[in-house]
Amino acid sequence: MQKTKGRQPATADSRAFSTPVDDRAWGADRVASVRDLLFRGGVILLAVLWIYSPTYHGDWLWDDDSILTANLVVQSASLEGLSSIWLGPTGADYFPLSYTALWAQWPFFGLNSTGYHAVTILLHATAAILLWRLLLVMRIPGAWLAGLLFAIHPVCVESVAWVSEIKNTISLPFFLLSAIFFVKHDEAVWGDDPEDAGVWNWLLSVGFFALAMLAKTSVVMFPVVLLIHAWWKRGGISKRDVVATAPFFLVSLVLGLVTIYYQHGRAIGEEKMPVADLFTVVGFLSRTATAGMAILFYFWEAVFPFRLLPIYPQWQVNPPQLSQFLPWPILVAAGCGLWSFRGTATAPTAARHALFGLGFFLLMIFPILGFITISYMRITWVADHFNYVAIIGIIVPLCALAAAWFAAARPPLQLTALAAATVLFAGLAVSSLRYAHVFVNEDALWTYTLESNPDAWQAHNRLGAKKGARGDLEGALYHFTNSTRLRPDLGETHNNLATTYMALGRTDEALEEFKVTTELLPKVFAVQMNRGYALTNAGRNEQAEKWYRDLVERFPQQFEAWNNLGIVQVNKGNRTEGIVALRRAVELAPGVEEPRRNLDSALRTEAEALAVAGKFTEAEVIYREMLKISPDDVMLLTNHGVVLYKLGRNDAAITAFRRALALNPGAKEAAESLAVALGKATPAPPPLETQEPLPSTLSPAIEGR
Repeated sequence: MQKTKGRQPATADSRAFSTPVDDRAWGADRVASVRDLLFRGGVILLAVLWIYSPTYHGDWLWDDDSILTANLVVQSASLEGLSSIWLGPTGADYFPLSYTALWAQWPFFGLNSTGYHAVTILLHATAAILLWRLLLVMRIPGAWLAGLLFAIHPVCVESVAWVSEIKNTISLPFFLLSAIFFVKHDEAVWGDDPEDAGVWNWLLSVGFFALAMLAKTSVVMFPVVLLIHAWWKRGGISKRDVVATAPFFLVSLVLGLVTIYYQHGRAIGEEKMPVADLFTVVGFLSRTATAGMAILFYFWEAVFPFRLLPIYPQWQVNPPQLSQFLPWPILVAAGCGLWSFRGTATAPTAARHALFGLGFFLLMIFPILGFITISYMRITWVADHFNYVAIIGIIVPLCALAAAWFAAARPPLQLTALAAATVLFAGLAVSSLRYAHVFVNEDALWTYTLESNPDAWQAHNRLGAKKGARGDLEGALYHFTNSTRLRPDLGETHNNLATTYMALGRTDEALEEFKVTTELLPKVFAVQMNRGYALTNAGRNEQAEKWYRDLVERFPQQFEAWNNLGIVQVNKGNRTEGIVALRRAVELAPGVEEPRRNLDSALRTEAEALAVAGKFTEAEVIYREMLKISPDDVMLLTNHGVVLYKLGRNDAAITAFRRALALNPGAKEAAESLAVALGKATPAPPPLETQEPLPSTLSPAIEGR
């Protein structure tokens, strides 16, 4: 195998980041180089800041609730919360570095989205500059052009404008840093005079790759990219290359398996995917067709990034049509053609460079082509944020080819090319700016989506939730009806439709939808509870009690089920069993106020009923128990005094009345009862203060996910 001899001369484009080894003075050339660097970096930064200006104060979108706005762990701002993020995450994915970044921002920004948007926008600009730096280190022409194109590319808008995709904007800079240090290590190892064989660069590369994977595992195929890089640079893959990439493969394997585990165990759960299993004939064919079409889709939007959508139409592949396999022979033919003209490592051709770029592109999108089941497949097959890293493999060869042609062209052609490039880049920047406006809030996002993709069930679902939250129940009903029609197999669509029916007073329709919901999602406690809420609100207490009894058997550790069972039983007049259920709810959630408040109300009602029935001994026991918890409750003290008076314990009754009056001198019932106990008035049964019944109306939740 041929070894690279020394360092290759830097290209003109690399001088902004490169200085000759023997240049130690800040001479005119060095100053000009730094000035050029700052200017070009400033252009990238200003372009990014301008394009994403509509999102500076953008609202929270889509999954931002689960990742931040309703994530109490991220909002904890405590070391315990940080430990939970890394060692015991409860989310649908294991991306601890991304969640840590949000955890660190929370004390500064809270629920103000502006700060989070600013961070992710700056991260994107950083990634564009690091891409420029990587290409300079690799001595690829058109480095700055590629960095700028990535910065303004419309495909990146979804990843940058949507806070949840901070996973992408955090992962990519670490990924690029890993690549930069690996290339430096590679040059040191294969150079004439390696310094420590680039060990520190190699260690930094492994570390940054691990950080990139911990932010998002979309870069899982990077170790294979490194081997392709060895082939591209030296014409083959040596044992040394395999050894150098071994730790990268280990990181990919471990964190890749963790991601698959979380996807199947949490993100997907029991939801059915709209495609058969991979290990069936139909499933394999369907997924192969999906993958081929996805490859062409991602390639096309990389070179023609217009008419982008947050949710694309989901083509039917179950079973696939013969025409859907057409991308594969096209891909194979293109690969074979490029391979035929690849040249050699010492005399590379444009085809060789294109093969490297195409290989990078295909490897980066491979994990999301459909062969591995991911939760997003329930919505659609493709998404812009899956292409965030992969488009680099298309952008770089195109920019390198343009730069090489420009360097060889005559001045008149160069001027024409500059004008054309300016128009093209301006058009892309304006397109990205316009698309960024779509991500300002969910109303704009989903209205825009439905204009081009009216069958996007998730868009209907989310827009229905927004309308329902504003009180537009008819608007919510329209969208939830459509989302349920489009995805009748999903419990969340039926749940949201049922909730809207309840709000509109259409109880029978609501109960029917809740029945379907609970059958589709038997292990999701929240939707199981919603059916109980609906039965309670409809006044069907017998059915509600039966349902809650079933829930406490299936979910014995969920205090809400015990709490609602107790409420229903108490309101039916079965206070003894209701109090037992409420006591269990308090035991399961001693720090939650609602079950304790309901137990207190039930005990007061029970004590009052016992007293009215003349069972003063039993009533006194309950009042004594409650006073241990609420010793300064005037009503309890007064009623306890009345019961003590009835039991003939006059001194104790007087003490209770005086204690109540000490707390509230204006307590009329306590004063009158004290007068009776002291014999200053005609003896008569002192009054008992009555207790309000427990709530009988409960509200189910709209998921809107």
